[in-house]
Amino acid sequence: MVEYKILLTEEERFNLVTEEYFEAVEYEDWEKVVSLIKLNPDIMAEGLELVYRRLPDQYKYSIPTSCYTHNGDRMPIVRKYVRQARKYAPIEERIPAEMIGLPEIEIYRAGAEPLDKAAYRISWTTSLDVAKWFHDRAVARLQPQRHIYKGVIKPEKIIRYTDGRQEKEVMQYNGVRNVVELER
Repeated sequence: MVEYKILLTEEERFNLVTEEYFEAVEYEDWEKVVSLIKLNPDIMAEGLELVYRRLPDQYKYSIPTSCYTHNGDRMPIVRKYVRQARKYAPIEERIPAEMIGLPEIEIYRAGAEPLDKAAYRISWTTSLDVAKWFHDRAVARLQPQRHIYKGVIKPEKIIRYTDGRQEKEVMQYNGVRNVVELER
């Protein structure tokens, strides 16, 4: 048996994925859209903008938050739809059951933004150790000055909680309160 290896250029792969993506949108195969949109950052931003109005509500939550997790923080279009995502999923789908009854949750963030802008950043974590790790990684990479922030958020203000990468990530937008800078 002879094995064939097909080598495609980056552009050829992009064109194939794009063609499949548009076909999935045309046939409203939303699960295929979900799987394809994350494969390429160029498809992610433009593809989300193209398809968003046609999406059933459940996908107006899952697709933007999934895109954000897969590189979307750098994309204004993705951030725009993540900020709207909370209204498309009940709290039981957005956060773990043990968080729902809490009056508020402490969250942390390592970021380069000034204190007064931190509440407008989407990515936070429930773990101070994770925030410190992001801080230290940025310092090691000689990135701009970093801060570690602490705040509190009501569970219903959380857009999504995910621990898929062991980051204990809380996605939020302007729901965090009492933000203070911690010493490092």
